[in-house]
Amino acid sequence: MLTAPRLAILSYLLIAIVLIGRGASLTGGTFGAGADPLQFVWCLKWLPWAIAHRQPLLHTGLMWQPLGVPLLWVSSVPLLCFVALPFTWAFGPVAVYNVLVLLAPVLSAGAAYGLCWFICRRHLAAWAGGYVFGFSSYEMAADYATPNLSYAFLLPCLVLVALRRVGAQAGRGPTVAWAVLIMVAQFLISLELCATMAVFGVVAWVLALAMFAGRRAALLGLATDFGAAALVAALLLSPLLAALWRDRAYVNLPAIWPYYFVADPANFVVPTRLTLLGGQLAAPLTAKFPGILQEQGSYLGVPLLAVCLAFAVVRRDAPARYLLVLFGGFIMASLGPGLWVAGHFTGVRLPWSLALHLPLIAQALPVRFALYVSLIASLMLAVFLASRGRSPWRLGAGCLACLALAPAPHVWSALPVSPFFAPGHVEAALGPNPRLLVLPFGPNGPSTYWQAENGFGFSETGGYFGFPPRAMQHYPAVGELFGHYQGKTFGPDLAAFCAGTGTRYVVAGPGTTAAVLAALGQLGWPHRQDRDVTIFTVPPAHG
Repeated sequence: MLTAPRLAILSYLLIAIVLIGRGASLTGGTFGAGADPLQFVWCLKWLPWAIAHRQPLLHTGLMWQPLGVPLLWVSSVPLLCFVALPFTWAFGPVAVYNVLVLLAPVLSAGAAYGLCWFICRRHLAAWAGGYVFGFSSYEMAADYATPNLSYAFLLPCLVLVALRRVGAQAGRGPTVAWAVLIMVAQFLISLELCATMAVFGVVAWVLALAMFAGRRAALLGLATDFGAAALVAALLLSPLLAALWRDRAYVNLPAIWPYYFVADPANFVVPTRLTLLGGQLAAPLTAKFPGILQEQGSYLGVPLLAVCLAFAVVRRDAPARYLLVLFGGFIMASLGPGLWVAGHFTGVRLPWSLALHLPLIAQALPVRFALYVSLIASLMLAVFLASRGRSPWRLGAGCLACLALAPAPHVWSALPVSPFFAPGHVEAALGPNPRLLVLPFGPNGPSTYWQAENGFGFSETGGYFGFPPRAMQHYPAVGELFGHYQGKTFGPDLAAFCAGTGTRYVVAGPGTTAAVLAALGQLGWPHRQDRDVTIFTVPPAHG
């Protein structure tokens, strides 16, 4: 039987297929652009390969040799890889990645639908709330290339567990059990979301304790339950937490990032290219916003902001005030430590600057707090639509709010297939398990995908899993290659990097710039052509 919840999920899936997918091939390319999607394809293929070859599942020695990569510290989405394992075996990692992209907003919308229905008990209002969260600008930005951030459906699930406990609709046992399950699952999808959910969850609880005097006993009980759940989750995850602590020196992100990846107030009303209506027209302005496209997910739209304003006027009760305070607080946090306006940094210091020294979230990118803004906006929309005295203008406002958020089709990129990196060929040309520096480097090329395409027959003294590890950042060549520029000493810098990492061959694949090829040529290293690459042999004195 097609019940209202099932119909809602089906409608969300159709929206994802028609608007986001737009008939793109599931096997000939990937949704998104750049190197980010390809690292998730690598992760999906790594798991079955590591199982078959009895390799550590959460650490690889095939990237950033001789250091290796602790996969928990990068966006490796281990839970998604495990759940998708049989499908990866059957259909391949590329198809699975694309399906994961299409399913992320569906799951987020479905979870938010359940939360909204629990609060307002109106299916149409709950559908609108679920849509606003699942197809929010945040979700579309994250879904562009970072499934670790787009799989955010556990946030409304955790809120629902908390509300049921506070409302005495669930006992301690089920509450703790569900909370443990959600905490562990979120940890295994995204460390960042797990951390921000913990911090903002505590903030929301403290605010509720201050605003709902009559619910303090229930809120204190909720804190006990969630504290117990956190302890149980920590015990279950203790081997992974120990590994994280052991490898904590791997990560060293630029200190400027929390200042640069922030919400621009103009983005709340001006859509980017992620939005179907108006996104292309506003491109000249949105191109100036701080960050990159997949970190510009703050758009709410004038209709939804108008609904939030009307909600503030119409609803004067304590729950409404609570939502409004959270809404304003999350918006302020998303602006980051310094104010940007229409792409210009004003130098005005903001409250989030005080949070830059806090544990768990000091390195979080403030623009990603749009996740919490969109959830509160979805709840306010659902409650607003379900309020008594429903009228055509209220329904019209809800329709406009949803329409303004309609997502543009995701960019689709063809696979960067290379004949040289065909299965078995690298080993045939260079011997078993060669150690390579593959160009273009890091985010500027598909070396991560080429390694997976080859079947993991070689290791790299580079690769791409986000920002370079701390232990490699002292090499000038890493900054030059990663930043896609060549300094005056680029040639010697590259030679020093090869010497320090034991690189045996530099493989310049398709897309390597003429400047880099010229610098390699000036080193005088032996080189030859093989299919679509140029292979430079590093002399023994340098590698």
